[in-house]
Amino acid sequence: MEAHADGTLKTTADGVVAKVVGKKQAQARPSSNSTTKSQGPTKSRFTYLPKDEYKAQMTAYRQKLQSAVEANKQVQAAFVECINTVGTTSCGAFRQSALPDQPDIRAAGDPAAAAAAPAAPAVTPEQAAYIASARLHLAAPKPVVGPPPEINEWGMAAVGYPLWLSAEGDLDPAPVADSVFDLAVSLDARLVEVVFDMGDGHRVRCRELTTRWTRSVEPGATSPSCGYAYQEPSLPEGLYTVTANAVWAIDWSINGTTGSIPFYQSASTEVPVGELQVLVR
Repeated sequence: MEAHADGTLKTTADGVVAKVVGKKQAQARPSSNSTTKSQGPTKSRFTYLPKDEYKAQMTAYRQKLQSAVEANKQVQAAFVECINTVGTTSCGAFRQSALPDQPDIRAAGDPAAAAAAPAAPAVTPEQAAYIASARLHLAAPKPVVGPPPEINEWGMAAVGYPLWLSAEGDLDPAPVADSVFDLAVSLDARLVEVVFDMGDGHRVRCRELTTRWTRSVEPGATSPSCGYAYQEPSLPEGLYTVTANAVWAIDWSINGTTGSIPFYQSASTEVPVGELQVLVR
């Protein structure tokens, strides 16, 4: 077939059909035996573990998680029993078992199977709530004893003198949102009460902690909400350790499922208590 300037077709010597546009011929289509560079698959940074190995890791993780949750419940129950037992000298600082780390389901290498990601681990809402609550950064309320012993000339609290007990810190934290294995978790921590271990074998349970001693308080006035008066001196042998055992309730919500997790913290301070004597001449 002859080539024409009006754009008709012609057959070239190698049998490839081309179109003529004006005086410039369009580039011929490459023949079947021509070679082109092929781009390889895009590589991501990781692959997922084989399905069986992934399931085994998640099964072991769920078992460890449940064991830690149950162990913490026992620790919580023992701590509550301690702070409610009259005559116990001290419950010490509250310690919970650490929850297990979430398993890493990724493996290094060429991710040929990366597109087939395993399903999200099946954890219960309660387990997810425990994981999220363990991430909370709640500052332990610090015990405050007023009037401070250091402001008087003796540098100590006096036997029989009314002391005001309160706590300082973030006692009303804002609600937080978290995500655990793609589950949206809402958390709201509430300070239920503080049990003050006075260090002399007595405890004071307080729910109202906003009434603090100030210099405007009349000397010898008792606290309207939370107070104590020592009956025995700590000096000269030593100091009384006052421990504030904070009892929190962490309310959680996950996809309409709700619950509450108890949480405990402890913080201490030391108070010198002496006995004042009046000499009559």
